[in-house]
Amino acid sequence: MKRFLLVNPWIHDFAAFDFWLKPLGLLRIAAALRQAGAGIHLLDLADRNHPWLEKHTKTDEWGRGKFAAEEIEKTRILEYVPRKFRRYGLPYSTLVQRLSDLPDADAILITSGMTYWYTGIRETIEVLHKRYHGVPIILGGIYATLLPEHAGINSGADIVLKGSLAEIKERLEKLVGLHLPEETPFPAWDLYSKLDYAVMSISRGCPFRCTYCASHRLEPHYLSSKLADITAELKYLADLKIRRIAFYDDALLFHQDFNELMERVIGMGLEFHTPNGLHVNQITPERAELMKQAGFRSLYLSLETVDEELLRHTGAKLSAEAFTNAVRILKDAGFSDELGAYVLFGLPRQTEESVKRTLDLALSLDVKPHLAEFSPVPGTLDFTRSGLSDDTDPLLTNNTAWCNQGKLRDSWKRLKDYLKEKIEESI
Repeated sequence: MKRFLLVNPWIHDFAAFDFWLKPLGLLRIAAALRQAGAGIHLLDLADRNHPWLEKHTKTDEWGRGKFAAEEIEKTRILEYVPRKFRRYGLPYSTLVQRLSDLPDADAILITSGMTYWYTGIRETIEVLHKRYHGVPIILGGIYATLLPEHAGINSGADIVLKGSLAEIKERLEKLVGLHLPEETPFPAWDLYSKLDYAVMSISRGCPFRCTYCASHRLEPHYLSSKLADITAELKYLADLKIRRIAFYDDALLFHQDFNELMERVIGMGLEFHTPNGLHVNQITPERAELMKQAGFRSLYLSLETVDEELLRHTGAKLSAEAFTNAVRILKDAGFSDELGAYVLFGLPRQTEESVKRTLDLALSLDVKPHLAEFSPVPGTLDFTRSGLSDDTDPLLTNNTAWCNQGKLRDSWKRLKDYLKEKIEESI
């Protein structure tokens, strides 16, 4: 029997938080390999409940919490950022000491997230090489898809696979020597010793083409899952005694059967969260009532900006009026403290005054604003508008690094102080 080690690597960043963060794609591949007859072992270095951890961080009422973290030396290119740089996840010494506990493997499959986390991937691979001499390491995921050439040179992986599971399936089969199932099974959540939540998606892609988002590069088309498959997966999670579920969809409310799905899950005792911003234009009174009854606990709304010119330049997927109307509908359905709104900062052509006006709109409606730091994503129009090039080190696209540049740093601090004062005044 062939055996594979599947790895979710360390995160290197100025800040990281377990905001319902799980390697969904990797878990799907794990399930497919297992169904094909392989032995699999999961090493999730970002698992806050990992049995190798001596101390576990606190978990909040929605299943989130701080990662274990160790300060590490900043790369010279990031020295201008006045923040500590950290390795998030299982302590380095713990992994090194427990390497011999890991089972043998015919290949290692490692996933990737943000492009500017690539140094964490590289360090993870360096450590794994100490245990697995000559074993091929295959890298996939977001970084591998957006910057395959950079990953090939800088990650340390032997093979880089670009694209979704459907796109890499044939090549992956040849690499691992197995015929994977035509229908991808449910993610292998049972590989975790303890879960505070699970994540899922009922669609792929997004019908919009916002200039700051790379969703269309990861999935060119918007594709909805079948209602029967979604319902079966939710039942599977419920049978595993997983109550909290976060949706990873970029366009959750665009699913043509969303309302019927809500009707089906009412009474299942599940709790839903939406870490990705919801499209406010898709919120109707009927839908809001169904979401409340189905068990939605946190709703993060896409507000982003009220600057009409900036909206036209970035995609025009919402308006201040649509946001206001959506909030009214949601509050009429019984939502209140659960509502949050993403407000972007650091976009090309964006002004400090327009960010304040956007914050004010959310505050005036008693919706908690979350200042979302812009990160220039390779392959997007706003990456080019930001003055970056294909030769730019991905570390410089880190949202904290971007917003701590000289031209943005003072504005960023003023806006954070402004928001803090406004929130304190409202208490």
